[in-house]
Order: sequence, then C-alpha cells, then structure tokens
Amino acid sequence: MQESATGEPTVPDHLGLALRAMAAGTVAGVAVVSSVMWLVRLLQARGAAPLTPTPADPIADLVLFGWLGGAIAGAGAAWIIMRPIASAYRRGGLSMVAGFATLLVSFITAPVDSLLGRWGLLGLTALSAGLFLLMARRARTA
Repeated sequence: MQESATGEPTVPDHLGLALRAMAAGTVAGVAVVSSVMWLVRLLQARGAAPLTPTPADPIADLVLFGWLGGAIAGAGAAWIIMRPIASAYRRGGLSMVAGFATLLVSFITAPVDSLLGRWGLLGLTALSAGLFLLMARRARTA
C-alpha cells in the first residue's frame, strides 16, 4: 500500500470528508454564536443589560466569549467529524480553518438581528443547528 509523506495511506482520499467536516464545523460554530447573541438581546430586552454596552460591561464579555466559544465549538466539531483522518496535524489544521471560518460567517448575526430581531437570531440558531446535524451525518456516511 502506498503511503503519503506523513505516513498515511493514500487511499481512501479524505478530501470530501475534510470539506464536509469544515463546513459542518462552521455552521455548528454559527449556531453557538447566534444563540449567545440571542441571549444578549434577551437580556437587553428584559433590562438586565445595557442597550449600548461599554467594554467594561459584563455583557461585552459575554459577546466576546460567545464569539470565541463559537470558533472553538466549530473547530471541535470539525475535529470530531474528521476522526477517520489519521494525521493529527491535518485534522488540527483543517479544524482551525473551520474555527476561523466560524468567526467570519458569524458576522451574519448582525444583519439578521437588524432585520429580524431576537426571533431571527433564534431562527438562525435553529437553522444552523439543523444544517450541522444534516451535514455531520452526510460527512460520516460519505
């Protein structure tokens, strides 16, 4: 059997799995970010958080850690889905791509919040979670 430079077998080719795992990880991270943003808007609507927070407000920390937590969740989900890939180096690099993609794609929460409000964020959470489940299932069976 032929091996790659990293010692992995060249067959089967895991390109499709890697791409599906990165996409699934990205939408998983977006689900986390949109759910945190929904929580922030809920706290603001109930008067528990200021509508115009400053960096010193605890709600700003919630937004920051929710955003970073979404990236970590996206990378972690991609890592788990890519279990058939033997190289930890490849899995780690591709998982980091999913985490960074989460940071970029999660900017969609701002226009969703502006156009549809809290319920739009909740809908985005449900849509992202559903897409993640569908994509993760397809990645594992393909």
